[in-house]
Amino acid sequence: MRTAIESLWTSKGLGAWLLSPLAGLYRLGWTTYLGIYKLGLKKAYVPTVPVVVVGNLTAGGSGKTPVVIALAEGLEARGVNVVLGASGYGSPAQHEAQVAPEGPLNAFDWGDEPTLLRHRLPAAPMIVGRDRVAAAKLAEAHFPDHLLLMDDGFQHLRLKLGASLLIEPDLPNDFCFPAGPYREPKSLGHPRATAIIRYGKDVHRQPLSFVGIDGRPVNAPSEAIALCAIAHPSRFLASLRNAGVAIRHEAIYTDHDPLSHAGLWDTLPAGLPVVVTEKDFVKLRARPDLGVRELVVARLSVRIDSLDALMDQLLAAAGPSHS
Repeated sequence: MRTAIESLWTSKGLGAWLLSPLAGLYRLGWTTYLGIYKLGLKKAYVPTVPVVVVGNLTAGGSGKTPVVIALAEGLEARGVNVVLGASGYGSPAQHEAQVAPEGPLNAFDWGDEPTLLRHRLPAAPMIVGRDRVAAAKLAEAHFPDHLLLMDDGFQHLRLKLGASLLIEPDLPNDFCFPAGPYREPKSLGHPRATAIIRYGKDVHRQPLSFVGIDGRPVNAPSEAIALCAIAHPSRFLASLRNAGVAIRHEAIYTDHDPLSHAGLWDTLPAGLPVVVTEKDFVKLRARPDLGVRELVVARLSVRIDSLDALMDQLLAAAGPSHS
């Protein structure tokens, strides 16, 4: 059912217009919910640590995690202590919030995005869980001299955000659920954001780099099997082709699929390397049969235009930060 609905979101066609009355009801519900906080009928928790959230208004992946990584690296280069916040979607850790242990994380326990963040930012402490108020309180208790940088959570109105960075996609359909992909109308979300950036305009995907399972750089394979379980596989496939990889077979799974099923490799043609996203590799590395196939990891990074100015803007809105 969800896939059928999401197929309508690719355009503002007849199906979307037929569902637009329901989108109007959803919009009214969200406006009412937002109004409860605006009128002070409910009070948002105000944390004592500075908070910056990287969020979006739409369902599905919008490229938040690479932006979080770029921001975290930029802030740490400035001497700002950063504690990461992630929801742990689909994992046991998504409930409430908890401080993640040091060292590599298991994606099945902590979720693929937190595991990827730890993989790329091994020295940064992290709090995982969908309760953003609980996450902020943990940051206050354990990391009072840090800035809490959250991957998602813009719609979590229970927490007063210091600063927010929205990633706005270029979509033909701007309806709210279920007629379109928007979790809240742009007319309400944009004014609440500290800054808004767009891929292709303010943030740019860099050419893929490739590493082996040991993390060492390797050359892009001339031909390969593409395996992924992400929100927008077409972007991954296009990036591989732009890197000169001829894709001989595509194995596409739903976003956040654990890729733990027995016989996974048996479904793939023999004799070719398997190229995966870094987000998927942090799940695959837990498999006992990891060495059965030649695996190449495609690493994505982004470049943010005027990063220093953007960090200045976010830090000013977030309030005093400690370094």
